[in-house]
Amino acid sequence: MKKFVFLSGLLNVFLGLLFTVPAVIRLAGIEPPENPFWLMFPAVFLFFLGFILIYSSRDLQNRATIVLWDGLSRVAAFGGCLWFGLGAGMGVNLVLAASADLMVALIYFIGLPRVLGRGFLDILLDRQCLAVNHCDR
Repeated sequence: MKKFVFLSGLLNVFLGLLFTVPAVIRLAGIEPPENPFWLMFPAVFLFFLGFILIYSSRDLQNRATIVLWDGLSRVAAFGGCLWFGLGAGMGVNLVLAASADLMVALIYFIGLPRVLGRGFLDILLDRQCLAVNHCDR
C-alpha cells in the first residue's frame, strides 16, 4: 500500500506538470481555457496533493488520515468531472480520465483499513487505537 500511495502521489505531480502545458490538454481532447489561471490552479492543487501523498507514504500508520481525505477529494473531483463531461458538454474523455481518480479512491478506501487493521471511520477521523482508549472493535 505504501508503494501505491507513493506512486499515486508521483502521478499527481506528473499530471500537475501536464496541466502547465496547454498543448497536452488539447491532446486529451479538452480545449484549454483562455485564462491560464484555470490551468495553473489545478496544477498547483495536483502538485500539493502529490507531494503530500509522497510524504504520507513514508508513514502510513500515522498519516493514513491524509491519504483517506485525498481519496474523498478524488471522489469529489470525479463528481465534478462527471457533471462537466456529461452535463456541460466537455465530453466523455474527461469522465473516463476522472474514472482513474475514482478507482484510486476506492483502492484507498478498501486497502488502507485492511493494511492498517483499523476501521474506515477510525482512519477518516484520525482515531488512534491506543491501550488507554480500549479500542476493542
